Amino acid sequence: MSAPTDAFIDNFVGGAQRTQEAVTSAMTDVVRTWTDALTGIAGGQPTLPDAQVVVDRWFDVAQTVLDTQKAFAKTVVGAGTQAAEVVTEQATKAAETVRTQTEQVVGQASKAADAVGEQAASTARAARNASAKKA
Repeated sequence: MSAPTDAFIDNFVGGAQRTQEAVTSAMTDVVRTWTDALTGIAGGQPTLPDAQVVVDRWFDVAQTVLDTQKAFAKTVVGAGTQAAEVVTEQATKAAETVRTQTEQVVGQASKAADAVGEQAASTARAARNASAKKA
Protein backbone atom coordinates (compact mmCIF):
# COMPACT_ATOMS: atom_id res chain seq x y z
CA MET A 1 0.00 0.00 0.00
CA SER A 2 1.04 3.59 -0.43
CA ALA A 3 2.03 5.87 2.41
CA PRO A 4 -1.14 8.04 2.17
CA THR A 5 -3.32 4.91 2.31
CA ASP A 6 -1.39 3.57 5.32
CA ALA A 7 -1.70 6.93 7.07
CA PHE A 8 -5.44 7.05 6.33
CA ILE A 9 -5.96 3.56 7.78
CA ASP A 10 -3.83 4.36 10.84
CA ASN A 11 -5.78 7.59 11.45
CA PHE A 12 -9.09 5.77 10.95
CA VAL A 13 -8.18 3.03 13.45
CA GLY A 14 -6.78 5.57 15.92
CA GLY A 15 -9.93 7.69 15.73
CA ALA A 16 -12.15 4.67 16.25
CA GLN A 17 -10.11 3.62 19.28
CA ARG A 18 -10.24 7.12 20.78
CA THR A 19 -14.00 7.23 20.27
CA GLN A 20 -14.43 3.86 21.95
CA GLU A 21 -12.21 4.90 24.89
CA ALA A 22 -14.08 8.19 25.36
CA VAL A 23 -17.51 6.53 25.30
CA THR A 24 -16.36 3.75 27.63
CA SER A 25 -14.90 6.25 30.10
CA ALA A 26 -17.99 8.46 30.05
CA MET A 27 -20.37 5.54 30.44
CA THR A 28 -18.27 4.14 33.30
CA ASP A 29 -18.59 7.48 35.11
CA VAL A 30 -22.37 7.54 34.63
CA VAL A 31 -22.78 3.94 35.77
CA ARG A 32 -20.55 4.62 38.79
CA THR A 33 -22.73 7.60 39.74
CA TRP A 34 -25.91 5.51 39.54
CA THR A 35 -24.27 2.61 41.39
CA ASP A 36 -23.17 4.93 44.18
CA ALA A 37 -26.70 6.32 44.40
CA LEU A 38 -28.30 2.87 44.53
CA THR A 39 -25.75 1.68 47.07
CA GLY A 40 -26.64 4.66 49.23
CA ILE A 41 -30.33 3.77 49.01
CA ALA A 42 -29.71 0.11 49.78
CA GLY A 43 -27.50 1.00 52.74
CA GLY A 44 -30.28 3.00 54.34
CA GLN A 45 -28.91 6.31 53.19
CA PRO A 46 -31.56 8.17 51.19
CA THR A 47 -29.07 9.92 48.92
CA LEU A 48 -30.10 10.17 45.31
CA PRO A 49 -27.80 11.93 42.90
CA ASP A 50 -28.62 15.53 42.26
CA ALA A 51 -30.69 15.83 39.08
CA GLN A 52 -28.41 18.65 37.91
CA VAL A 53 -25.37 16.37 38.28
CA VAL A 54 -27.06 13.58 36.31
CA VAL A 55 -27.98 15.99 33.49
CA ASP A 56 -24.46 17.42 33.47
CA ARG A 57 -22.94 13.92 33.31
CA TRP A 58 -25.16 12.86 30.41
CA PHE A 59 -24.34 16.00 28.45
CA ASP A 60 -20.65 15.55 29.28
CA VAL A 61 -20.88 12.06 27.75
CA ALA A 62 -22.58 13.44 24.65
CA GLN A 63 -20.03 16.26 24.37
CA THR A 64 -17.12 13.83 24.70
CA VAL A 65 -18.56 11.60 21.99
CA LEU A 66 -19.18 14.59 19.68
CA ASP A 67 -15.71 16.02 20.26
CA THR A 68 -14.12 12.67 19.48
CA GLN A 69 -16.26 12.21 16.36
CA LYS A 70 -15.39 15.74 15.21
CA ALA A 71 -11.66 15.06 15.60
CA PHE A 72 -12.08 11.76 13.79
CA ALA A 73 -14.00 13.41 10.92
CA LYS A 74 -11.28 16.05 10.57
CA THR A 75 -8.68 13.29 10.42
CA VAL A 76 -10.61 11.45 7.70
CA VAL A 77 -11.11 14.64 5.68
CA GLY A 78 -7.44 15.55 6.08
CA ALA A 79 -6.36 12.11 4.91
CA GLY A 80 -8.76 12.33 1.96
CA THR A 81 -7.40 15.73 1.00
CA GLN A 82 -3.84 14.47 1.24
CA ALA A 83 -4.68 11.44 -0.92
CA ALA A 84 -6.34 13.70 -3.52
CA GLU A 85 -3.24 15.90 -3.61
CA VAL A 86 -1.01 12.88 -4.16
CA VAL A 87 -3.25 11.57 -6.95
CA THR A 88 -3.33 15.01 -8.60
CA GLU A 89 0.45 15.29 -8.40
CA GLN A 90 0.90 11.82 -9.90
CA ALA A 91 -1.59 12.57 -12.69
CA THR A 92 0.21 15.84 -13.49
CA LYS A 93 3.56 14.03 -13.68
CA ALA A 94 2.06 11.34 -15.91
CA ALA A 95 0.53 13.97 -18.21
CA GLU A 96 3.86 15.78 -18.43
CA THR A 97 5.64 12.53 -19.32
CA VAL A 98 3.06 11.76 -22.01
CA ARG A 99 3.36 15.31 -23.42
CA THR A 100 7.17 15.09 -23.53
CA GLN A 101 7.11 11.69 -25.19
CA THR A 102 4.48 12.86 -27.69
CA GLU A 103 6.61 15.88 -28.60
CA GLN A 104 9.61 13.60 -29.13
CA VAL A 105 7.62 11.22 -31.35
CA VAL A 106 6.17 14.12 -33.38
CA GLY A 107 9.67 15.58 -33.79
CA GLN A 108 11.04 12.24 -34.95
CA ALA A 109 8.11 11.73 -37.33
CA SER A 110 8.62 15.23 -38.74
CA LYS A 111 12.32 14.53 -39.34
CA ALA A 112 11.47 11.19 -40.99
CA ALA A 113 8.86 12.90 -43.20
CA ASP A 114 11.41 15.56 -44.21
CA ALA A 115 13.95 12.86 -45.06
CA VAL A 116 11.38 10.95 -47.13
CA GLY A 117 10.41 14.20 -48.90
CA GLU A 118 14.03 14.99 -49.68
CA GLN A 119 14.59 11.46 -50.94
CA ALA A 120 11.49 11.70 -53.16
CA ALA A 121 12.61 15.08 -54.53
CA SER A 122 16.08 13.69 -55.19
CA THR A 123 14.60 10.68 -57.00
CA ALA A 124 12.31 12.96 -59.04
CA ARG A 125 15.27 15.19 -60.02
CA ALA A 126 17.31 12.15 -61.02
CA ALA A 127 14.43 10.82 -63.12
CA ARG A 128 13.92 14.23 -64.75
CA ASN A 129 17.64 14.55 -65.50
CA ALA A 130 17.70 11.05 -66.94
CA SER A 131 14.69 11.87 -69.13
CA ALA A 132 16.31 15.10 -70.27
CA LYS A 133 19.50 13.30 -71.31
CA LYS A 134 17.56 10.73 -73.35
CA ALA A 135 15.66 13.43 -75.16
